[in-house]
Amino acid sequence: TTKRWAYRYLQEDGEGLYRRSLYTIWKRQSPPPFMQIFDVDARGDCIVNRKLSSTPLQALSLLNDPQFVEASRVIAENLLKSENDQSVRLEKAFRTLTGRKPDDKEQKMLSDFYQEELVHFTSNKNRALDFMENGSKEWDKNLNVSEIAALGVVVNSIMNTTEAFTKK
Repeated sequence: TTKRWAYRYLQEDGEGLYRRSLYTIWKRQSPPPFMQIFDVDARGDCIVNRKLSSTPLQALSLLNDPQFVEASRVIAENLLKSENDQSVRLEKAFRTLTGRKPDDKEQKMLSDFYQEELVHFTSNKNRALDFMENGSKEWDKNLNVSEIAALGVVVNSIMNTTEAFTKK
């Protein structure tokens, strides 16, 4: 016979979808899979400093998990609404995610990457629309879909850096 668990990890709807992982149900010996990918320590251990790791599975999750793709899209939309200057948008995105301003080299890389993605999504509107389909939150139809997608990919790439997802 197979053992039946009293609780299964299910995705919530509405506002419950966006709650913090602090409130995630945690089975005694089986933490949520996402937390395992990021090397969460056992619940019975008292750890002063978490070990830092950066693995391909973490990168795969950060770049493809609908939660992070949707978050990057929403950040991109907010930046497009609040800032008119593209370099300010990129700087603000980098500062929001890493806690510091990008240096000149990083700013140029971000700008070049954004321009490449904008060309890509402008010439492939269907790909931009596919990017918008990630997650449950509706995207702002008043904004340019190619700009949202391009900036969203840049934001998602910044999220994928060790500096962005690890607090030192």
